[in-house]
Parts: sequence; C-alpha cells; structure tokens
Amino acid sequence: LMARNKVHFLRPSSALIVLGLVVLSACAVSTTPSASSGAANSVVEVESTLPETVPAAVIEVTTVPETTVPETTTTLPALDIMCIATLKCQFANLVGVDYSLLKLEFTDFSVANLTGARFVRANLKQTQFIRANVTGADFTGANLASANFTGAVIAGANFTNANMLSTVICGWDLETVVGISAKQLSDVQMFRTKGNLYCP
Repeated sequence: LMARNKVHFLRPSSALIVLGLVVLSACAVSTTPSASSGAANSVVEVESTLPETVPAAVIEVTTVPETTVPETTTTLPALDIMCIATLKCQFANLVGVDYSLLKLEFTDFSVANLTGARFVRANLKQTQFIRANVTGADFTGANLASANFTGAVIAGANFTNANMLSTVICGWDLETVVGISAKQLSDVQMFRTKGNLYCP
C-alpha cells in the first residue's frame, strides 16, 4: 500500500523547464495570426486603397450667343409746327397737325405737307396753299376767303361749310374733294387773276 500511494515530486529544475515550455507555447499561439485577424487586416487594406476624394462630375455649359439688334438709322422728320409764328411754313412738314380755331391769315403753306391736318373753323383768309399737299385735311367751317390752292393736292380734303369766297382752286380735281357745294363753287375763282388760261 505504501508503494501505490507514493507521491513523486519533481525536482525544482525540472519544474522550471516545464513551466518555461508552457509559456513559450502560449507566446507562439498569440503571435500566430488567426484567420479572423487576417480578414480584418485585408479589409483595412482595401479601404485604405479607396481615393480620399471623389472627382467632381464635369458638366458642359452651352452658352447661347447674345442676339444684337442693329440700330435703325431711319428717323421720322420732326414737325415744323412753330413756323406759324413767322407766317412762313413753305416746305414745312405738318402732317396731322391741328390748327383748328387759330387765326392763320396771310400764312404761306406753299409746298408744305399738310396730310391729315385739321383747320376746323380756322381763319385762313388770304393764306397760300400753292402746290401744298392737303390730302385728307379738314377745313370744315374754315374761312378760306381769297386763299390760294393753285396746284394743291386735295384728294379727300373736307371743305364742308367753308367760306370759299374768291378762293383760287386752279388745278383741282373736284371729284376727289369732300363737302363742296354748288354755292361754294359759285364763290370760287379758277385763276388768281382774270385772263389766265392755266395754273401758274
């Protein structure tokens, strides 16, 4: 019985050697990379290879050239409405002016452009309209006594109730005039002076 229960004790030097081997084997296990740590390292390496900044997308911008409109050099002529201050309106541009109710006796409108002008009830006694363009002008109720319309363009002009005593109408086409009555035609004269056979 004594022999079976005998406890064997190692020598101190042998115990140290065994202990050292155990420690070395533990270190060897801890320094060997595991599969999981290797996978983690590989993931880190892949992430580190990604570029830090994503390049901005290139957007092409198409610019439309500006459309330029050339400046026009055509200008309408200015009206010469102040010529009546001197009573000299020859060759004046008076298209569409309104001289209604004004006293314009002795004014010279020779060769003036009076298209569409208004002389309603104006005093035009002894006024000159020689070769003037009075197309569509309105002389309703105007005083045209002794006025001279020799060679004037009178198409569509209105002479309703106008005083035409001794008014010279040489060269008129009476078919194009508006508002001429038989009484007015009896008061007018064809020529400025007696004995003339043509319009000057």
